[in-house]
Amino acid sequence: MRYDRQILMPEIGIEGQKKLERAVVTVIGCGGLGSPVLTYLAQAGVGTIRLVDGDIVSDTNLNRQFLYREEDIGKKKADLAAEKLRRMNRGIRVEAFACSLTGENAGQILKGSDVVVDCVDSLAVRCIVGRYCLAEDIFLVEGAVQGFYGYVMDISRETACLECLGYHLGKSPVPVPALGAAAGVIGCLQAVEAVKKILGRKELLLGTMLQYDGLNGEFDKIEVEKDPECRAHLSCLEE
Repeated sequence: MRYDRQILMPEIGIEGQKKLERAVVTVIGCGGLGSPVLTYLAQAGVGTIRLVDGDIVSDTNLNRQFLYREEDIGKKKADLAAEKLRRMNRGIRVEAFACSLTGENAGQILKGSDVVVDCVDSLAVRCIVGRYCLAEDIFLVEGAVQGFYGYVMDISRETACLECLGYHLGKSPVPVPALGAAAGVIGCLQAVEAVKKILGRKELLLGTMLQYDGLNGEFDKIEVEKDPECRAHLSCLEE
């Protein structure tokens, strides 16, 4: 059976596998982080995967975005990624949105998700995603990579979000330097967090930022506090 090695795990078992099969996970961004996230969610048997990306493949993507090849340059990432995931696991449903996520389409795309995994480098998009997930009480897995470094952080209404940390005041670096292997580490960790949430595990990175230093081979956990004046959280109370 395809999922035997997972079902052997006491943390998953047959009931956990059924939870994965019933889950809906939306992944925003099909690039350096999205490639490992999408691959491992599909291979784990997550029943419905939505993927969102408005970009096309360029040659500068190929050092880290392993879902694509040279012959894919100029084609839509979302369509290519969806096709490859369907071939990877014919037992799952894959929905592709070949567009950028905006405040106008966030509801259409994200509504009904059990987990959202944010894999974009745009701070503006990440804030849109964060606010929508807080408003709809959807579990959010954030991740980012820069060079040899990266982090993963889970977000809920009860814990700190990116706006609590002042991310809405920053500007996205363009282009973001990224080592493919470092992006792979962070993307894999994001996939693990999504799976743990679906399984109902308590050992989540809520209120905690897990930082990765690839140069020194180190991980650090940093506790982050929810800002009582955070507008993203307060907007949930106003609705």
